[in-house]
Amino acid sequence: MLPLRLLAKGEATPGAIVSVSPWTDLTIQNASVDANEDNDKMLSRGTLELFRGAWLQDPAVDFADPAISIANADLTGLPPTAVHYGEYETLADDGAELGRRLADFKVTSEVHPLPEGQHSFVLGAGRVPEVDQAIQQMGQWLRKHLGA
Repeated sequence: MLPLRLLAKGEATPGAIVSVSPWTDLTIQNASVDANEDNDKMLSRGTLELFRGAWLQDPAVDFADPAISIANADLTGLPPTAVHYGEYETLADDGAELGRRLADFKVTSEVHPLPEGQHSFVLGAGRVPEVDQAIQQMGQWLRKHLGA
């Protein structure tokens, strides 16, 4: 959401984005929330509801509001964005949907689902070869788009 808010203010955005395990739909409607309940050891519907309630305490807030749920926001003008998520995580559908929406809005993007990956799978760095490979992909993406 930060780059979208910067764009709305006419301010500079980051040169590139790497999004890991994004939570894009605060309505918590995606099927993977329940479908991956037994797979995701970090998140559950209850945990998401707890976090959402802590962040958005105004009962009048519409969780589908594009200012809150990037799943409903206009993504025009976002910088190049790479999306990484675990296929076993509660938010798997959020990551996949973000990837589709980035393409729909013609944002330069890549989507990398990690087979059997958990939420915030990067915590396995140095212990899981597939995680290390994903982190290398993230670094390559950033170097490519930031010119480093």
